[in-house]
Amino acid sequence: MPRGKATTAQQQWNRGLVGQAPPPRLVERPGSCTAPACGTAADGRPPAGTVRVEVAGSREPARWYCPGFCAAYGQALAELRPVEDGPASP
Repeated sequence: MPRGKATTAQQQWNRGLVGQAPPPRLVERPGSCTAPACGTAADGRPPAGTVRVEVAGSREPARWYCPGFCAAYGQALAELRPVEDGPASP
């Protein structure tokens, strides 16, 4: 199918939304963490000393966090932000 016009099924799935998704919101670093890369979007190479946190089915994008408490914070944050369910199957 050529790009440009979405099918009726695609429009129903997206609930009529079109265009690019908005950029992910900025996330505060947990607690007193002072690492500049903590909580940043996980695109490209990982900053030194960080772990990638990504939860399938979350609207929260993958992010880099410091290991330990910061990573647990990111994991919980992603688990609390599930992607909204799509339309029900017939």
